[in-house]
Amino acid sequence: MTTKLDPKFTQLLNDTASKLESLELLPRVHVDAAPVLTESAAELARQLRAFSTQLVEAQEAKFAADLAEKEAAILAREQAAAEKAAEKARIQAEKEAAKLAAAEARIKAMEEKEAARLAKEQAAAEKAAEKARILAEKEAARQAAAEAKAKADAEREAAREAEREQARREIEAMKAAAAALKARQEAEKEAVRKAEEEAKARREAALAKARAEHEAKERARRASALAALAAEKAAMEAEMQRKKEEAAQQEAAPAQEG
Repeated sequence: MTTKLDPKFTQLLNDTASKLESLELLPRVHVDAAPVLTESAAELARQLRAFSTQLVEAQEAKFAADLAEKEAAILAREQAAAEKAAEKARIQAEKEAAKLAAAEARIKAMEEKEAARLAKEQAAAEKAAEKARILAEKEAARQAAAEAKAKADAEREAAREAEREQARREIEAMKAAAAALKARQEAEKEAVRKAEEEAKARREAALAKARAEHEAKERARRASALAALAAEKAAMEAEMQRKKEEAAQQEAAPAQEG
């Protein structure tokens, strides 16, 4: 059979100590044995009280250790969550950066292609103009053909201008997408920061609540202990008063008989 360590057991130890301290031996034991037995009872009472105090201190130490362990576990979980969120944000940022780099490379390739095409067309136009000039000088009758070619060149230039305008619009759209991506990344960073601050606030609130509960229990325990000590002191004083009165009556009895 085992005994459960609880406040009732501690109170039982204190009650037993009080009873040992107020143990009335006479006239149930020999008068010569009474002092030794009284001293033994007082020593037992002192040991019981010391043991009760050790039990209370050991329970308080256990509670403090459990509280520290819980706080460490909470901090570890929150730290892991924050690291996971940061890693997720980093991976997403790397993906978006890769997309942006690919878009920029595509824009650069388009610009280089457009430049090469324009250079080729410029060279072709210059060659055609030179040929038209030579033909015009040689044959005036071929002037109409040269004018027709100039018209065709103008149409091609208009077509090229339309293509350039389309390319410019695509570049502007990509730049706008890049700006939106940057704004979204900043918003995600801000969200992570706010989440960390909220987690910190929750952590501090939980710690404050735990400390408040512990302090309330400690105040209640101390008040109970003080009340018990006061009750024991009152009982001891009453017992001592009763013994004094009995001794006074015993001393007065022989005098009255004489």
